[in-house]
Amino acid sequence: MKKIINAIRDFLYNITDYGLIVAVVVIMVVILGWRFDVLFSKGVDKEVIPPVNEIPVKNNPDEEKPDPDSPEEPGGTDEEPNTTPGENSGTVLIATVKIPDGSYPSTIGDILLNSNLIKDKNEFLNRSVALGLDTRLRSGTYEIEVGTSVDDIIKILANAQ
Repeated sequence: MKKIINAIRDFLYNITDYGLIVAVVVIMVVILGWRFDVLFSKGVDKEVIPPVNEIPVKNNPDEEKPDPDSPEEPGGTDEEPNTTPGENSGTVLIATVKIPDGSYPSTIGDILLNSNLIKDKNEFLNRSVALGLDTRLRSGTYEIEVGTSVDDIIKILANAQ
């Protein structure tokens, strides 16, 4: 009789253990499925983001540069042109930005702020949410012209391939 009672008790303990394991797994699957459904928005048509125009580069790298070993033309001088670093000399400032994998929009805002591409991190965050692209910002290395609008920067980061 004692063996039967011990066998029943062991069976109940095992059933309880397996029942708890199954319950925890089912709860985890339900929660993850719910969160992934919210994250990936199954069945929701999303608008296509129009491509951002390529950034025009004013200086053509294929242009020939004067050869320092060649004889100078008559009337030439050895002096450098009289320009200051802040003066607009027709060049485009391009910032190279590296967005690490798994970066949140607030981290991306900090990186863009430190690269002088945006003036206000909160404006970047608010515009990315307003455009619905805050979850579509991608990691990678980007070359963005300084002075590009916040909307264009967001679209560039969201259109990464």
